[in-house]
Amino acid sequence: MRRRGTAAAAVAVAVFTTTAGCGLVGDSESATAPASSPDPVVPYTRETAAGEITSLALAGGLPAGGMAMSGLPKGGWRNCVAPWTTEAPAAGAADAFEATVMRLRQHDWEIVSSHAEKDITYRTLAKRGWKIYARYYAMEGFGPDRIVSLTAVEDGCALPERIRGDYEDPA
Repeated sequence: MRRRGTAAAAVAVAVFTTTAGCGLVGDSESATAPASSPDPVVPYTRETAAGEITSLALAGGLPAGGMAMSGLPKGGWRNCVAPWTTEAPAAGAADAFEATVMRLRQHDWEIVSSHAEKDITYRTLAKRGWKIYARYYAMEGFGPDRIVSLTAVEDGCALPERIRGDYEDPA
């Protein structure tokens, strides 16, 4: 009960202080305008996408992955793609993949496509001019692990023909 009284007193002080500061309770001076801090539009970059994918994949239960682009064609397209791949133990890989997709959705990524073909589960998510092509490969016969990839591609990115099918959703 004591906490409630203390909280009520704090609210009363805050209301009085706020009201007094606005010139409503006998204050003859005009109120000071609150400092305006424009909400700058922070660009969503390749680095932003890569950091978000990495942190949310780990939070979803996937093991640390990599963003390697070695062996891929050179060119400016590399500035608008953030690939991330990991190998996860088969026992929990599907659940970790879905948990990661859920976390992406909690961070304003919207699912625009979701389907499965044979042993591959596809989820395509969109946010701020980017898409994440999330894939879970449930193919057996490649050892005890499953591959999970989360590749962010900026809208309008000119992907080389050779790799377009590896990153984009076939649906």
